[in-house]
Amino acid sequence: MNKRSLSLVVSAAILISACGESGQPETEEAAEEAAEVAACPQPDSDGNVQIQDGLVAKITKTGYGRAAVSKDYADVHTTLWLHDEAAEGGRGLEIWSSGGTDPFQFQIDSGQVIKGWDLGVTCMIEGEIRELKIAPELGYGERGKNPVPPNATLLFEIELVKLTAPD
Repeated sequence: MNKRSLSLVVSAAILISACGESGQPETEEAAEEAAEVAACPQPDSDGNVQIQDGLVAKITKTGYGRAAVSKDYADVHTTLWLHDEAAEGGRGLEIWSSGGTDPFQFQIDSGQVIKGWDLGVTCMIEGEIRELKIAPELGYGERGKNPVPPNATLLFEIELVKLTAPD
């Protein structure tokens, strides 16, 4: 083995040892978070993500940093439209917007928002913008919620501004 090859082998060994012996997360919490992120559905070549029946996301801007996991606090900017196939981009009547100044904060999987948000924001990456098309059963359902009519399909544009891990 020549000096250059030996140098590469030694460098690789140092890097591997610096990453930990097993390459596994050091805590149970880190292992659970890694498993959640690994389970994140991946976008197709057009940026579409089929999260589950009744919930489709389209990534319109990629993010940076870590992915959102259950119990994180998510700070978002958002706009809600009633989904309308005939309207440009499916954006029918605009119902609500956070205004883009002060983010709206909620805790993922704590029941503070509709199920479509808990499922659709999980796996988002800080800085990412995505559209969530949410079927009624994952939104406000048969009852609706003024001004959202009963059985409405919703279209949200969500920008994940910041993630904060729970204490």
